[in-house]
Order: sequence, then C-alpha cells, then structure tokens
Amino acid sequence: MVLKFNLGKTYEAQGISVKVMELTHEYTHDISHRFKHLSWIIAIVLSIICGRLYYLQIVRGSYYYFFSEQNSIKDIKIPALRGAIYDRNGKALVENRPAFDVVMIPQYTHDREKTITSLSEILSVGTDEISAHLQKAKGLPSYYPVIVKEDVGEDVVSAIRAYKIPWYDEGDSFDLRGVDIQMRYARTYPDGLSSSHLLGYLREIDENRMKLGNYKMGDFVGIGGVEEEWDAAIRGNDGFDQRVVNAIGREVMWSGIELTHERPEDGAAITLTIDARLQAAAKRELEGKSGAVVAIDPNNGEILALYSSPSIDLNMLSSPDGGKYWQRIASNTDRPIYNRAIQGQYPPASTYKIVTALAALGEGIIKPDDTIYCGGGLNYGGRFYQCWQDGGHGSISLISALASSCDTFFYHLGLKLGVDKIAKYAGILGLGGITNIDLPGEKGGLIPTSKWKEETKKTPWRAGENLSIAVGQGYNSITPLQNAMMIAMIANGGKKITPHVISVNRPAEEPVQVLNEEDVMIVQKGMQGVVDSDEGTAFRLKSLGLKIAGKTGTAQVIGKETWKSGVKELKDHAWFVGYAPYDNPKIAVAVIVEHGGFGASAAAPVVGKVIEEYLK
Repeated sequence: MVLKFNLGKTYEAQGISVKVMELTHEYTHDISHRFKHLSWIIAIVLSIICGRLYYLQIVRGSYYYFFSEQNSIKDIKIPALRGAIYDRNGKALVENRPAFDVVMIPQYTHDREKTITSLSEILSVGTDEISAHLQKAKGLPSYYPVIVKEDVGEDVVSAIRAYKIPWYDEGDSFDLRGVDIQMRYARTYPDGLSSSHLLGYLREIDENRMKLGNYKMGDFVGIGGVEEEWDAAIRGNDGFDQRVVNAIGREVMWSGIELTHERPEDGAAITLTIDARLQAAAKRELEGKSGAVVAIDPNNGEILALYSSPSIDLNMLSSPDGGKYWQRIASNTDRPIYNRAIQGQYPPASTYKIVTALAALGEGIIKPDDTIYCGGGLNYGGRFYQCWQDGGHGSISLISALASSCDTFFYHLGLKLGVDKIAKYAGILGLGGITNIDLPGEKGGLIPTSKWKEETKKTPWRAGENLSIAVGQGYNSITPLQNAMMIAMIANGGKKITPHVISVNRPAEEPVQVLNEEDVMIVQKGMQGVVDSDEGTAFRLKSLGLKIAGKTGTAQVIGKETWKSGVKELKDHAWFVGYAPYDNPKIAVAVIVEHGGFGASAAAPVVGKVIEEYLK
C-alpha cells in the first residue's frame, strides 16, 4: 500500500496530529546557512597555510636554505671545573689543568675509513686502536662524540685545526669531517704517589656507569677513592654554547638566529680529614715494601692517614701516556692498584690477643691478678702448641702476657672461652665486617664462629682450633682499617666511632660506650707495657718519648719454619697497632708490612714515625 500526502496539510490519526512541511523552503534554508559558516572556516585555514608558506619561503627562505646546505646548530660543551680536594690543613691534594681530547662524531663522518686513516697518521696511533674506541661506543646515538685520543699536545691540536679545511675535496689527503677537539679539565696531583688509593682517579665513562647517574658519553668520572665516592658533588654541571657549524664541524658566521648559552656550574671543593704530612711519612716509611698505614683520631673517627703501598703515580695516569702506564701497573705482580688499607685481608696475629683478653675479662674467665704458667707452650690433643719464646715466660698475669705477647697464656684463655665468645667481642670491636667508611670498595674479612664452620665447611668446630683463634691465626682475617678502628676504641675507653675522610656536612656523632671501661683500662695497661716495660715486644719505641701504647703481631703465612727461610714470599706479615699519648690519646695507628717478618722490627718503627710526625 502506498500512502500519499499533500504538503502543508495536517493529518490526524489515533489522536496524533502531523503536518507535512514544505522541505524545499524551510529545510534548504537551514542547510544553506550552515554551509556559509563552513566556507569561512575553509577560507581561514587556507589563509593560515598560505601565510605560513610565505613566511617559510619568502621571509625565512634564506635562513632555511642556509641550513639545508649541510649547516646545523651544535651544542659546544663548556666543561665544569671539577672541585679541588684539600687536606685538613688546607694543602691541595688535587687541582685542575686544561686538557684536550680528540673526538670523532659518527653523524658528521662521511668516509669513515679515510677519517680513521687520517687520524692514525696525525695521532701516530694504529687504526685498530681508533676503531676499538669507536666499537666501544657502538649502539650509542651517532651524534655522541667518541674520544679517540685523550689529552693530546698542542702540536696535535694545531694539526687537526689546520687540516679541517672549510670545504672538503675528494682529492684532499686528509678527511677530518666529524673530527673535533674537545676541552676538559684534567687532574693534577702535587704528590701523586702518597695518596693515590685514597683519592682515586678519573676515567672516561663506560656504558655501565652511564646508567648510574646524569652522565653522557665522553664524560670523565671518578674511579676509586674520594673521586668516586663524592663524584656527584665535585664533578659540577657542564654548560654549553650553541654554534652554527657546517658538515665538517667548522663554525659558520650567521646572524639570523638567536643562539643559547648556558654557563657551567663548577663542582664543590672538598676538605678531607687527612693530614698530608702523615701520608708523606707513611709513603717514606713503606718505600719499597708492600703494606698499609691507617691512622685515626680515636675521639671522633677522623681518618688522619690512609696509605697503601705500593702506590700508583696519579700524574702519570692522567698524562697522555696514561693508557700505557695503566697497562704496566695492571700487570704488575706487586698489585699496586690494590688498596691494601681497606681491601687487604690478613690474619690479625697477636694483635688479636686484645680481643681475647677483653672476652676473658668480660665473660669472667679471668681476673687481672690471676696467673697462668708458661713453660714454652701447651700440649693439647696430642699436639704441642709452642709459645714464641722457647724457654717460656713462667707464671704470668694478663697485663704481662699482653706486654710480652705470651702465646701460652692466650692458648689457655682460648680453651676456656671457645670461639663463639671470642667472636662476640671481635664483633663489638668491629672486626670481620665493613666499617662503613665513606670510601668505595671496602672489604669485610672473617671472624669465624662454630655455626659458620658447620655451614661452610660442613664439619663441627674442634676444641683444638680455639688455640689458634685465640692468638689471631686460623680462619681469622681482617683489614688494616678494621685493626685501626679496634685500637682507636681501646684508646678512647671502649667507645664506638665511625671512620670518615670527609670533614664537612657530617652530623655530630655521640660516641657510644660498648665495652666495660674497667676491662679496657686493664688492656690499656698491658699495651703500655708493650713499649714501656723491659719485657715489652716493642720496647725500642720508648726512646721516642711519645707515651705509645701498642701491640705487635706476626702473622704466619705458611708455618713457623718459614721464619727461617730466605724466600721473601714465605716470610710472615708484620703488624703493629698503637696509640699515643696513652694518657691523652690523639692518634691511633695500624700498620701491616707484607712479608716483613716480626711486627716489632718491621711494623712498630713505622707506627712510631707516623705518631712522631703527628705529635711533634
């Protein structure tokens, strides 16, 4: 069925009225009104496009044509001045000098092989060496500058600038497009040997370290020591200058653009707690030897000296021949890169008798006046444990046993105490664990317990092992820093302190009493006897008149028979720990001399010289 309606007429159906509209008049009028607005919008858009085209092609045409001709805006880094480092008396330990590096920017390189060959001739290095630097930066953005030669001389700088001709021709002998000179500040060290491990050094950043902070490829960062631990504070923030350059990196004069300039923020200077005089004294006394010296103010934990021997020459390392020097020291069997002061782990030997004495007093195993007979050793479990003095010491008390370092006396204490009680007091004194010094790379060491042996060796602790542990042998291993901290705690009466090398921005620390003062005083008397009494193992230091209290130690490398061997590598390590003046302690020192023999003859004189330098 088809329905037909007349326009304008009203129809009714089931109560609903419907009027048929005249569409040709009313609706077409509404639609035409809307099209009128749309045409205005189209006109405005076209005007904007035309205006923009006029601006780009007519007003700014020359500007964009200029940059289309292989010119671009480049950020020229303005390196920040790295903060200097001073000792406690204001003596400069690290300063700065300008250095120039040759860099290659892959984005601007056209003929890579010819550029490498050109650089090889100018720098007098092999093409393989240059390619290795570029390979190291593989995967990084092509606009990153890659250092191909560090710290070049003025002759190289002049040659590269001379051969970077404005317009390159295929017939030119050198192609240095993408090659540039980048200025930075290199470190200088007034005495690069005496504090190398303490200070650390600078190296170009690698990909792994870039993830650790706000770094860029080509930046130099601190490695080891203060330079690494405080890198964020002393490196500063680089600035930059924008320059218009052509395809080969030559600056082009152009006045049609406003360029940005950002000034660098220099790094903060740092003052250390270190005394440069003590560093020099430690270096002088350990000349030609392997070992370490650590000196501390026992009242506040300030590190006065931290020296590891052999050391490395930081001035050589930061020189143009630094790469070759690094290869030489890295392969040196004396391991000069190794920071023995905080990483070397050695048996504490008889210096550990301080721990055993405190444990025996603290646990009520012995009283100060009790005596034990020494007949030259102790038979136990079918084995004879010998005292260092063949004839023995006779009946001897704790104070005298410390002064004369009687092994037999401490063998008996070890059997009565057991390993776990001794380890308890070693832990209180900070032995076997890191001290949290504000330097990177610190090692812990080991103070064994019965549980430790069961878990690691899968065998129970044997009673006979207590004898070796009590005199600092066996599984015991500690660092020179830990031993210095232990002796500092004895010097200050048993208070816990935190070692540190930075003298500013530290919250005031209230030393915590962790040992019984009366027990510590008894040990102090024994240590005074080491120097002051005729039976003391370091009585020769008495002639200095410095009121030194101390303890010797001779750490066995293989066995007692090695004492008599002529092979240096089989000789015992020599220890001495001491503080002075014993009636008002101002300095505590720990010294180890690797394969030095007896502590009294090899290590004690070094401690004496360091203390003398500081007090006098």
